[in-house]
Formats: sequence, structure tokens, C-alpha cells
Amino acid sequence: MEMDLANFTITQQQALFDLLILAMYADGHLSSAEDERLQQLLKTMGHAEESDQQRQFDAAVTRIRPFVQSLLKAKNQALLLADAFAERAQQKQVFAAVESLMTSDGHVTTWEATLLSELRMKFRL
Repeated sequence: MEMDLANFTITQQQALFDLLILAMYADGHLSSAEDERLQQLLKTMGHAEESDQQRQFDAAVTRIRPFVQSLLKAKNQALLLADAFAERAQQKQVFAAVESLMTSDGHVTTWEATLLSELRMKFRL
């Protein structure tokens, strides 16, 4: 998941990462490929040390865990995180990253489809 984060603030980077963690947990199946992509994104965000990456990853999981208990909570949190992206180019990039992560296993669950649909409407894509 190669992303240009030059125009993303630290807050937006965190919102993006949280959204991707939410996307990863949406299907209830965590793959090593998804994990690798997220670790690469953390490197792009400037977290070069493995211990720092793990700390950032764990913090995001802790923030997101309460929202994966129901589709409504997940949807509401996804839309709240999406509020961080006002620029059209960012919205397209964020949506593409979420969609890419969700479809990487070749199977899109109802939860994933719903979250993608909500983000597509939110970003007017």
C-alpha cells in the first residue's frame, strides 16, 4: 500500500490508519498480507522502528476495538474518521486504500460492502 502522505497532517494520518484498522477488522479475518500492508504504511508515516510500529498498531487496535462489535458502531466510526479528509484528492486516496485493503483477500463481506458504500457516499465518489 504505497501512499503519498505529504499532504496529510498527523491527525489525518492517524485517522487513515484507524480507518484501515477498522477495515481490516470488518470481515473478522486478519490476514498476514493486510498486516504487512499496514506495517508498510506505518513506515511511510515515519515509524521506522519495529517497536514503534507495534506500539502504533496496538494503539489503533485499542481505539477501534469498541467499534467492531456492531455494524452500526463500525459505520458511525468510519464516517467520523472520514470527516478528517476534506480535500477531494485525500478522499479519493483514503477510499482507494480502504477498498484495496478490504478486497485484498478476494472476498468482500456484507460488513465490508456496507462500510465501502457508506464511505463512497460520504466522499461522493
